[in-house]
Amino acid sequence: MSAFSPFERLLLPLVRRFVALWVRPSVLPDDVAAGFTPGRPVVYALEKRSLIDVAVLEYVCRERQWPAPLGAGRVGLPGAGVVFLERRAGLFRTRVDRRTPETLRELAVAASRDLAFETDIVPVSLFWGRAPGREREWFRLLVAEGWDIGGRFRKVLSLLVNGRNLMLLFGAALSLQPSLAETRGLPVGPRRLSRQLRAQFRNQRVATIGPDLSHRRTIVAQVLRTEAVREAVRGEMRAKGVSRRDALKVARGYAYEIAANYSHWFVTLMYGVLSRLWNRLYDGVELANFSSLESVAEGSEVIYVPCHRSHMDYLLMSYVVYHKGFAVPHIAAGINLNMPVVGSFLRRGGAFFLRRSFSGNALYSAVFMRYLGLMMARGHSIEYFIEGGRSRTGRLLKPKSGMLSMTVRSYLREPTRPLVFVPIYFGYERLVEGRTYIGELSGRPKEKESVLSLLKAIPALRSRFGKVYVSFGEPLPLDPLIVRHAPHWNRAPSGSDDRPAWLSPLVKELATGIMTRVNAAACVTPINLIGLVLLATPRQSMGEADLARQLELYASLLRQAPYSPRVWVTGADGAAMIRYGESLGVLRRQAHELGDLVQMPVEQSILTSYFRNNALHLLLMPSLLACAFLSNTTVPRADLQRLARRVYPYVADEYFLRWTEAELPGVVDELLEDLLNHGLLTANEDRSVWHRPPAESPEAMQLSVLAQATVPILERYYLALALLLKAGSGRVSQEALERQCQLMAQRMALLYEINSPDFFDGALFRNFVALLRERAVLRPAEDGRLEFEPAMLEAIVSDAQMVLNEQVRSSILQVVHR
Repeated sequence: MSAFSPFERLLLPLVRRFVALWVRPSVLPDDVAAGFTPGRPVVYALEKRSLIDVAVLEYVCRERQWPAPLGAGRVGLPGAGVVFLERRAGLFRTRVDRRTPETLRELAVAASRDLAFETDIVPVSLFWGRAPGREREWFRLLVAEGWDIGGRFRKVLSLLVNGRNLMLLFGAALSLQPSLAETRGLPVGPRRLSRQLRAQFRNQRVATIGPDLSHRRTIVAQVLRTEAVREAVRGEMRAKGVSRRDALKVARGYAYEIAANYSHWFVTLMYGVLSRLWNRLYDGVELANFSSLESVAEGSEVIYVPCHRSHMDYLLMSYVVYHKGFAVPHIAAGINLNMPVVGSFLRRGGAFFLRRSFSGNALYSAVFMRYLGLMMARGHSIEYFIEGGRSRTGRLLKPKSGMLSMTVRSYLREPTRPLVFVPIYFGYERLVEGRTYIGELSGRPKEKESVLSLLKAIPALRSRFGKVYVSFGEPLPLDPLIVRHAPHWNRAPSGSDDRPAWLSPLVKELATGIMTRVNAAACVTPINLIGLVLLATPRQSMGEADLARQLELYASLLRQAPYSPRVWVTGADGAAMIRYGESLGVLRRQAHELGDLVQMPVEQSILTSYFRNNALHLLLMPSLLACAFLSNTTVPRADLQRLARRVYPYVADEYFLRWTEAELPGVVDELLEDLLNHGLLTANEDRSVWHRPPAESPEAMQLSVLAQATVPILERYYLALALLLKAGSGRVSQEALERQCQLMAQRMALLYEINSPDFFDGALFRNFVALLRERAVLRPAEDGRLEFEPAMLEAIVSDAQMVLNEQVRSSILQVVHR
């Protein structure tokens, strides 16, 4: 064991015994043993020379019966079971020695002399104070892992304080002979091998605690030195007639306004605070599909793109990622959150700020782009919400392309690391901002964020908010998407911010793909299912037994024909879901001799529409097919397929459904079989004709309730088309049509007591009309008014007779013609 001094060899037995008694490390990944080749010697590489680290590694290996690092001549060389890439040197051990370790040179020489000589070199990183889920005590932060090389006293203190808060991360093994294939016998061989190991250690450290961002002023200086910012400074001088000094001062001000001030110490401190907050606020934070993030290749640049439901999203995302052993991402936050005190805390947690609009400010745009590009090149994960703001209705908003476009352009300029987008779904059972959202949907102006508004929200935190769900969607790598739009792209840096012609369609496809994958990772909770059922009934009430059966039906439909493999569905039965809804105050029970009635209070029905919309897309297609049987006892398969083809493009655009139009016929057949298996439909032998159950049967009632979930969507579409036909071709502008649709929908909601504010959401009508134009159903005339072929619209409206009964159609037409 020549790697240690005589004094260290005397201490080693004592350290071994203490480590065995005290240390309880976490080991990642779970399948480390699968990486060992049977019968082949193993050399462990450690980033820093430490007797304690070696003792911990040996303890872990012996506990799991893996090859141990210590032992004379394990690979034919004295002390070759472990190698250190960084050592302390000098009389007082103050100098860091990063030269190629002698052990690596000896291994390289042995491999060049004997081609049969083979060993695996396994890099192992130890992160003291960084075990997933164990960081609780604040004084442990003093000795938590960072980017600096600590001294012996700090290492001993880490052992004492964080011995049970330690993570060992085993990297991919490097086989010695293949690693030296091109440099066998040359002095450069061991140096190249050393660089490979250092790269692995750097990637592991970046992924676990983030890159070294300890000097904010250094990052700002790097941004200001870039050629793009210098050119923008020159443009500022010419445009405003200011000196270079003044223009640079403005650019520096922008950089400091934008830049985060990340503090690992602060993040770990806030982890303890948030752990207590979640325990007080929620009944639990549930994770789903976390393996999606773990599957992203090491060394990739990760962009987290969650849906945006609440201000809690920022905190939850950082908490979950840090809890699972990954670095906290840099979060793009609106400048409105840069409030006194709060803004400083957010910066230390990794937030960087951006203005709502960059238009007309080339210097600000250049500074922001270079800052974003620098963060990506340094390997720090980034998080932003492409919806632009929080959803007030529960459905995903149309994505904004600004941040995505800047991300793609920064990547094209300097594609240092492969870029991977990780979509994330947030599911709540109650929202802190619930009352505020209802007020805003009712027309009240949006309240500006301020310290005072945060203080006003504190009393609400005493309420019970159920569980919160965080689900990771399928990762979306950028490189294949770029190659599809630009086949000749070869990852060569562009060195410019030019916008190629294929950039806009690429960003649009990327945005749609992200939102689709967010919805494909949904979590279905009892509150979602309760909303889907009761909000489809006239008075938001049902008999207890009927409600329990309907809840179990929906859960079974989602399990038997899952919308996607990543959808999580609650395992509770109907009775348990009802009890849970009562415990959260969502349901109220009314006793009756013939059986209890369960109803949703009016004030709760508006709030619960938010959570219904979170999961409506999962049952949208079965519900649409059920609509065809509201007024028809028998429907041919061909008519069902035509109905699906007619409606699907519009609901798919509104709800970001995952199937292409080419896949739709197979999806419809599969869903019809699922409805048949649940007794909701019957069919003849060749499945060419489908029948609903007898009207008096429980299955007929279940089918009717299922259909009602989609009826408001079809009513909105029918309302817009009826207004177009009433006005006539070339008689109404798009803006006027959208306004009329919203006003008519508001009137219908008042007349027919539709307790769902999103029914008259102007954005939904705006998107519907825009899609009609995109699909060439509508076309703008020279004066901006909308033209169409009446026969085409009348054919679409005639199909409405299949899914909307005469009473509903008459009600809509009465409102329109008045």
